[in-house]
Amino acid sequence: MFATTRRTALVSALATTGLAAFGNRAFAQETGSVAGAIDQFAQEVMAAFPDQPGLGITVVEKGKVTLAKGYGVKTLGTQDRCDENTVFGIASNTKAMTAALLAMLVEEGKVEWDAPVTRYLPAFQMSDPVVTKLMTVRDLLVHRSGLTLGAGDLMIWPAPTHTRADILAGLKYLPIGGQFRGGYAYDNVLYVAAGAVIEAVTGQTWEAVIKARIFEPLGMTSTVASPALVDRARRASPHARLGPPIRGMGPQTVLPFDASFDAAGPAGGVNSTPKDIAQWMLVQLGLGMRPNGKRLWGEPAAREMWKPQTITSWSDGPTDENPARPSMQAYGLGWFVQDHRGERMLWHTGGLAGFISYTALLPGRKSGVMIMTNAEETPVLRSLRYGGPDRLQGRKDYDWIASSRRVQAETEAQAVKDHASMTAPTAGGAKPSLPLSAYAGVYSDPWYGTVTISLAGPTKAKGSKKQGLKISFDKTPALRGQLETFDGETFKTRFDDRTQEDAFVTFDVKDGKVVSAVAKAVSPLADFSYDYQDLRLTRQP
Repeated sequence: MFATTRRTALVSALATTGLAAFGNRAFAQETGSVAGAIDQFAQEVMAAFPDQPGLGITVVEKGKVTLAKGYGVKTLGTQDRCDENTVFGIASNTKAMTAALLAMLVEEGKVEWDAPVTRYLPAFQMSDPVVTKLMTVRDLLVHRSGLTLGAGDLMIWPAPTHTRADILAGLKYLPIGGQFRGGYAYDNVLYVAAGAVIEAVTGQTWEAVIKARIFEPLGMTSTVASPALVDRARRASPHARLGPPIRGMGPQTVLPFDASFDAAGPAGGVNSTPKDIAQWMLVQLGLGMRPNGKRLWGEPAAREMWKPQTITSWSDGPTDENPARPSMQAYGLGWFVQDHRGERMLWHTGGLAGFISYTALLPGRKSGVMIMTNAEETPVLRSLRYGGPDRLQGRKDYDWIASSRRVQAETEAQAVKDHASMTAPTAGGAKPSLPLSAYAGVYSDPWYGTVTISLAGPTKAKGSKKQGLKISFDKTPALRGQLETFDGETFKTRFDDRTQEDAFVTFDVKDGKVVSAVAKAVSPLADFSYDYQDLRLTRQP
């Protein structure tokens, strides 16, 4: 949904936590029961789901780092093992870092949480002028703007050419689908705006500020603010199941490493290691205090970031099938806040193509666990995201591996059913009402940009002499390929890059002419960042 410093600084910081004196595997064996239990559980998860390439796990107990370790391999089919220095994309776990940068600026009197965004970004606009006027810095971080889930994400995903300026300019065209401050819908684009506030106030890039204010003071020498800066020799490769029958199922595949996430850096650009992320966890659990006794931010700022702001869900609490189900969940400033089996827990997930991650902190214990993975394996993450905090509490009373297998089987069965329903033409596969040439043209959406549909030569089908259509999302090179007839005025993409989610494109025909089009993802498992449904494409003259 994302820096290097002097080596001496890192050695000093690690000496404080005890990691510098031990090899990773040996240290895990000499720790207490919590780290040992999580280490063992991670190995059990890897054994239960052998298609998972690799993991990185970090554990903090009572303000001390007790585990920072890699498991498995960086790339399937190789013997290149993950270790505590392997670099993973942490995606939206970046958001808490962006929030912390703003918190420091608030402490310095350079920003106010409840000041209007236009004070710092005079050109800032939402599609509703009232929302523009009322939107505060705090509102940028807490997912209550009225934007729909993942609105505008096609400006940041997958690997588009939009700049941060393009993303900010596009905000004024994104429809407000809900009530401002009236409910929760997760977004990424407003964290880009939060990064712009940081840049406007400091006169430096977000990348320069996060390096100087977080990475360097914490000795996070292997952590970078952009995938493009990752050391190739130490990075994990992304993996995913691309089908059949649908994306999310089928054999595990190595994906190309996407180094083009700079525009959305404040929302998810950070890449880190199990060893480095320990320092971030320590300063969070220390309420802004570093292990050396120096502060990055004060305790009031820390508590402000952890304070619930937007209710995201509620329930009747734990059940036999899910003993960790919270009774209340909310979003703070870069963190989700909820109860986990009777204790307050702060957490966040992160997802990029081929990477998913999870951070959980139990402030009452000054303990936490961070999980980094290099595959889109939801049962692996689910097992660890619940089993890890359980073990921080000294629990082993629920089989999260079996539970995750069951949930995965149910999810896949439903997805196959939904996919079959969605891809069955309701009109029996009727032909388009117009010649294919009538659908060719340039279509424009005010926030995304242009989509070009062109008449192509004969298809690749053996013996075929028919013309076809090609489609190009012009600012997204990965979203280009064939546009195939499907059902009447609805066509279906077949992108050349088969790692991408295809879309249905439905044209509106009036008086014998195509005037506009809308779209939606084909797969029921498509990530919400493929927000095709938000496009309102108008044919240009």
